Amino acid sequence: MKKDFKGISFIMICIIMFLAACSSTTSGEDDGEYKLGFTVPTLNNPYFVDMQKGAEQAAEDHGVKVDLVGGDNDVSKQVKQVDDFVQRQVDALIIQTVDTSGIGSSIVEANEADIPVLTTGETPDNGEIEVIIAFDNFESGENAGNYLVEELDGKGNVVELIGVLGQETSRIKSEGFASIIESEPDMEILDSQPADYDRATAMKVMENFLESYSDDIDAVYAANDEMALGAVQAIEAADKLDDILVIGNDGTDEALDSIREGKLAATNATPAFIQGYIGVDMAVRTLKGENVPTEITEKNYIISEDEIDEAEELLKSVEEDDRYWLEQFPE
Repeated sequence: MKKDFKGISFIMICIIMFLAACSSTTSGEDDGEYKLGFTVPTLNNPYFVDMQKGAEQAAEDHGVKVDLVGGDNDVSKQVKQVDDFVQRQVDALIIQTVDTSGIGSSIVEANEADIPVLTTGETPDNGEIEVIIAFDNFESGENAGNYLVEELDGKGNVVELIGVLGQETSRIKSEGFASIIESEPDMEILDSQPADYDRATAMKVMENFLESYSDDIDAVYAANDEMALGAVQAIEAADKLDDILVIGNDGTDEALDSIREGKLAATNATPAFIQGYIGVDMAVRTLKGENVPTEITEKNYIISEDEIDEAEELLKSVEEDDRYWLEQFPE
């Protein structure tokens, strides 16, 4: 019997092409070939540089592409960045916004383009957000207050360097800090001034504090480490490092180095590396259709000289056993 090899060959080719097509269709989900857009307030701040590193680590672990850009603390620039991501048809957007109200129209635009939006840090006023990823900023302020109460034995005067006047995160951290200090009858907040999360600005504000309050200052709370390091510079120049405790917020590498050097007393660490990792991780899980929570509450930790040896693990550990955010998924 004569076999029709041409017919068999044609059938084999069709089967191979079909399997290849199926493989191509599913590889985006199985291999995570997603394109993610990620915008943060600025890349001139070590905190957001650490966040970028965490996002890139998550992208590598998931096999996805992430384009992370900084907005130079300009919401109009962030609006353009989000609009650009929408035009490029990224699969998901992650936003830590400069301004919670100014970014809203761009989030609505992403919603209309069926691009899921996730946020870290600040929560925008408008638009639909798939997952809100944020620290408890009130708790951050409380942590700093409790640390100073303990270190000063409940007696002393403090000054406060808040972030940006009127910004939600800055306001809530300050409220958390005040709730602790004001509950102590022998402690007082002498003054609170904004320093825009900037080291040089904080140094100048601290110089003014030292001039105004002379020897009355026992401690300083700064809402981020950049401001804390600026305060340390001013205090060191005034030869008062042994007299004034300074606690910051973030857990940046420079802050940890300053703690090791005995200059900065402590930082309330809100790990940026882990936050960036969570943002990308949750975006991929959202795209894969997992039943993700609408909000992830991040952990923060006080790191002083006593915890400095554990800092690397606390700030950058994203191994499977350390992914505490997965415990917040609905059952």
